[in-house]
Amino acid sequence: MTYKNIDVYTLIEPEVLKLRNIGVETANLDCRLLLSKSLRRRESLYNHQNIFISQSEIAKFQSLIQQRLTGKPVSRIINKRSFWKKEFELNDATLDPRSDSETLIESIIEHYPDKLEFLKIIDLGSGTGCLGLSLLDEYQNSTVSFLDVSQKSLEIVKINSFNFGLSDRSKLIHLDWRNENWDTKLFEIENHNKFDILISNPPYIPTNDIHKLQKEVKEYDPFIALNGGKDGLDAYKLIMPKLRNLIKKNGKIFFEIGKGQENFVSSKAMENGLSPVEYKKDLSGVNRVIVLIIK
Repeated sequence: MTYKNIDVYTLIEPEVLKLRNIGVETANLDCRLLLSKSLRRRESLYNHQNIFISQSEIAKFQSLIQQRLTGKPVSRIINKRSFWKKEFELNDATLDPRSDSETLIESIIEHYPDKLEFLKIIDLGSGTGCLGLSLLDEYQNSTVSFLDVSQKSLEIVKINSFNFGLSDRSKLIHLDWRNENWDTKLFEIENHNKFDILISNPPYIPTNDIHKLQKEVKEYDPFIALNGGKDGLDAYKLIMPKLRNLIKKNGKIFFEIGKGQENFVSSKAMENGLSPVEYKKDLSGVNRVIVLIIK
């Protein structure tokens, strides 16, 4: 097989221009990530680097660019997404991790500054496991139970936990919070031990608003991970009445919420004996996290 020596930017420049012409703001980064995928490299490639590449690898790269030109996100093409300090594998059953959700991690670290503390944590609706595994990486004496309705999602959590060396402190639980007695089953699985922390990014998009989302979201994220019901609030209504059964006294709950949902979520929390103690804004200035405490 014949290889040619070429610098990265010379190779990707025509593809970068194609992506920029359809409004892709991250065109250069996208091309470099897709080139790495074509070369089966884990490390990042940079514009100034020289590489040896075969014609078949160039063809592979160009085919991946064609997928990107249709609107398919890079993360869905390479089945990986960076979140917090790690790169997570994902599949079509998992929500694509996004930087807004890192606000949840930041908030927990602010509330629990002692990284050596033992914390029993539940990641509710765990998806890729990006939230719970990021916390396990920060709190090295703690454990996380990952609960999801999708067995396929839990398989990805298992893969990511092994990749990061965190599987020994991870527990995978296949349950559906839409079932009336899910909390009783979870309590039994946990040998009647309550949690210190609940972290969750539940679905919170109103059903009729999903079609208004970016193509990369509405066509490639799983509907079940987006759909919050008619008002976007179904998950909170189902979860909150159960939390006093699952979270220790003075334990804390960290929910991601949608724009403008803080008042409803707060009032629903208080109806169920939970006290709102803080909102935390994301980088766009939107109240993205609500922190609740069990009194």
